[in-house]
Amino acid sequence: MLAPKNIPSEYTAWNQKQKAPVGANWWYEYVNSQKPGNNFIWRNRYKWPSFIIKKIGPFGFQVNSLSRIFEYPWCFLATPLQPGMRVVEVGAGASGFQFALAQAGLDVTSVDPLINPSESVDWIFSKDDFYHLNQSFGGKVKFIQDFLQNAKLESNQYDRVFSVSAIEHIPSQEIGSLVKEIGRILKPGGLFLATIDLFLDCYPFTNQVSNQYGSNISISSLVEESGLKLKIGNPSELYGYPEFDYNLILNRLDEFLVVNKVLTQCIVLEKAI
Repeated sequence: MLAPKNIPSEYTAWNQKQKAPVGANWWYEYVNSQKPGNNFIWRNRYKWPSFIIKKIGPFGFQVNSLSRIFEYPWCFLATPLQPGMRVVEVGAGASGFQFALAQAGLDVTSVDPLINPSESVDWIFSKDDFYHLNQSFGGKVKFIQDFLQNAKLESNQYDRVFSVSAIEHIPSQEIGSLVKEIGRILKPGGLFLATIDLFLDCYPFTNQVSNQYGSNISISSLVEESGLKLKIGNPSELYGYPEFDYNLILNRLDEFLVVNKVLTQCIVLEKAI
């Protein structure tokens, strides 16, 4: 499926409770203002005392596309979650979603190499920064600084794996090994929930193969390589399936959430029992 333009009311309520997707309103307004010192404060945000970090909220420490207004609550609400479930978030960085999962009582492992994707991106985040954020929000997230393929997690042990707009930024030659690893660590009946950008300025919508963020990847190929089954997702809205027609998508743009020429594909894959 593609994220709709109209956000469900339960998603809006979830965002308000979690201060998602950009942290508390006062914090978002300040860091986007031109007030003296705001750039210094933003660059040192991970070092603030825990009581201030809590007031900002877990989603206030990473620059996010506003498409997360749908992505975060969708990932949390699309399937039933129970306290005690073992879950993994791949490529979380400084995202608050991992902390929201932990605060809901889930056993969370976060896996990310913490590699700055580009010298032009102002994204400085260290392992020590992660630990300070984690302690500020309860200290319950287990963190592995590596690629998932190297993390050596146990087979058949996890109820959920989450990836929020991360896969499309991974080199295409590595996606197959990543999704196979996700399939390996999931329990039988376990689910992989992913949101994946669909760039309107890249092929098949234009002749441009990629942009500064990545390229459009075949969801059907991803599913096939994972060994998992598509449980939630409309093939006509997922790039790579025969049912997908980019002209029809362009004709329906007013139905979808579009942020900076990007649509959001949402899928749930299931491991066979």
